[in-house]
Amino acid sequence: MGKTIPPAISVLLPGLASNSCRLRQAVDEIFRVLIGRGWAHHEVAHLVAPLLTLSSDPGLCEGRKCGMALYLSRCGFHCFEVPADVPETVVVSTHFYIKPLLEWLTAPRDFLILELSLAGAGLKRVSNGMLTEVALPRAVPTSLEEIASSDAPARPPTRLAGKGSPPSNAISFGISSASEERRIRFFCAMVDRGLHSYLQDLGLPLVLAGPAHMVNAYRKQNTYPATIITPLLGNAESMPPGEFLDRARALVRDEKVQQAVRHLAGMEEYAPGDRWSTTLGSVLRAAAEGRVSRLFLASGGACQGDFHEALGDSTGPFPVEEDLLNVIAIETLAQGGELNLIPSDQLPARAQVAALFRYSQDSVEE
Repeated sequence: MGKTIPPAISVLLPGLASNSCRLRQAVDEIFRVLIGRGWAHHEVAHLVAPLLTLSSDPGLCEGRKCGMALYLSRCGFHCFEVPADVPETVVVSTHFYIKPLLEWLTAPRDFLILELSLAGAGLKRVSNGMLTEVALPRAVPTSLEEIASSDAPARPPTRLAGKGSPPSNAISFGISSASEERRIRFFCAMVDRGLHSYLQDLGLPLVLAGPAHMVNAYRKQNTYPATIITPLLGNAESMPPGEFLDRARALVRDEKVQQAVRHLAGMEEYAPGDRWSTTLGSVLRAAAEGRVSRLFLASGGACQGDFHEALGDSTGPFPVEEDLLNVIAIETLAQGGELNLIPSDQLPARAQVAALFRYSQDSVEE
């Protein structure tokens, strides 16, 4: 999608029952814009034919739980399901318009939640918005009662997906004549030890959830480096599943933002001056050349301009005003760069963009 032959047409439709009508209105707007730029009526009709065909689809007339993102150019037609609350948008420019979707595209999609309580521990995985229970390795005690006595019956082994059949012998835990505080500390240490190899193999962010005293006890024993700093405190079972998932996802997202801010500070301090920039023109040119390794973009920022004019390219087509931050974002993603959305007040000198380059402009010229 990053390589198109203009015009690049972007249509975002929220999850409403009237999308068929709204799509036809979008086509009318596209006609108006392109004819105003000198296109013949039959040329526009040929270009937007996929949109007209889709607008006649009965499925668009039904209530939808998701929104739609439609991208059309002379290179092809792309249709995606997106969050239902996308803003209704029609853009005709030199690049597809993805900026309203960046928050969703960069949202955490795969992470783990470790639930801790006096009743025991449970591990859940969030993958593409779905929350599923994960079978604990057999070395993890299920509860404090299991470790309270060496005479406690051993828990039968569980099978982990993709790990094959575990050994037939079970594991017993025992710590007699101990205070509750010591039992909790020992329980947390055993959970961490039992999960360590499994978590290391996955390498996913881990959110700790549960009462404060359990979470604090576990954090003192925790050895997994990808654990999210801020825990999800409270009784997870008392929360609606949607709220529980949203709160956990927000913690992972906030941690990602803070990591990006730290990376940005390190870039300013340690990266050579020719390997990073906060100047819009320099970052735009580097993105177009595929040199942006890591991009830091202000959340909610915007900067209108002509892409070819900003690059000093006099051979470009007729002038088109578009959001240059969107251009930087799609050029970076299309060429394998990493994108980070951060608050605008965290960028240097109130800039709207910053970037770390794979190599300097001097290297290109050489």
